[in-house]
Amino acid sequence: MTTSNLSNRDIGLPQGSISYGNDECGETWYYHEDCADYPNVDTTCDCGQSLSGYHECEYNCALVHRCENCENYDCYVESDYPSLWNYGYKPFGGMYVDVIDGDFKWLPISNLTTSNPLVMGLELEVEYRSGYDFDDTLEFLTQLNAAFGSKYCTSPVFCIAKEDATVDVEFVTAPFTAAAFKKATTDLKIAFAYARERFKGFYAGSAGAHVHINKSGLSLTTAYAWIQFHYQNPGLIADIAQRSIGEDAEWCYLQKPSQPIAYIAKQKGGFPNRGALADSSYTIEHRYFRSNLRFERIAKNIEFLDSMQKYFNTLTYQDMARDGAHKLYAYLAHVSLMRHEYPNLYDYLVKKGYIACV
Repeated sequence: MTTSNLSNRDIGLPQGSISYGNDECGETWYYHEDCADYPNVDTTCDCGQSLSGYHECEYNCALVHRCENCENYDCYVESDYPSLWNYGYKPFGGMYVDVIDGDFKWLPISNLTTSNPLVMGLELEVEYRSGYDFDDTLEFLTQLNAAFGSKYCTSPVFCIAKEDATVDVEFVTAPFTAAAFKKATTDLKIAFAYARERFKGFYAGSAGAHVHINKSGLSLTTAYAWIQFHYQNPGLIADIAQRSIGEDAEWCYLQKPSQPIAYIAKQKGGFPNRGALADSSYTIEHRYFRSNLRFERIAKNIEFLDSMQKYFNTLTYQDMARDGAHKLYAYLAHVSLMRHEYPNLYDYLVKKGYIACV
């Protein structure tokens, strides 16, 4: 992979610039152009004098110092430190990555209909394996961007790295299709092999690999089948998620003896916001997937959601109400028939005993 042409901003890390000048009273002032914040902390200049205006904005990306002793521009220390985006930064949502004529292509989400492929976005949470090393984050982030064609300074950013209160780093991608993920497979395998040596995913204290899907890709019938399938098969969802299930399982509100399914389904917003499924204005977030740095396990999750959409999109309401075509046995038959399209999911379901090995 070619990754050397990417700058910090190009690979999804914050980086800013500083403006400074003089106000009417002659005092030097400056601010950060990205957030228009002003410095308010003191520190020390290279010349040994106290500095006013140690700037550390919400982007954590630039430091600017002014020397109170010499007032010389030479005493300004201006540097760009790549760091994580804050948790609230959400740059994605307008465009997604697909494959057109064999090449990656960015397309507007606003044009999506139920006839389009499912569009997904991944949030991968990890912890450092051997203590903080920002270079590891930088390299993995660079590789993830390059895998989806963002290899140059002129390329759109595909993936960013963010702060998260429960883990060390959260890698968040732009929306993409299963076709784009498949095209990126070779480079992603290399990237995840690199990450396994430096981060913890599955064995992190509390880390998920959440996947958002765009609601515009689900017809009313498909959405009905989607929700029913999740609520009727909590055991399968737990196995796919690689998590335990029980009353104290924080991730899962699908099966709790004290809360009937009918009550859970009627909660405000459709589903519990922190449960297995989280409903928002434009997406359904599948929060149940456990973090994993084995490529095959992440690919299995992507194939699981893509296979549901493709299968449920073929069903009519009569198919479901009369024939139970949205039931588990029918879905598993679809995966078995289409095993060439879902190799990682098929192998996993065979391993777990859902599909007989033939």
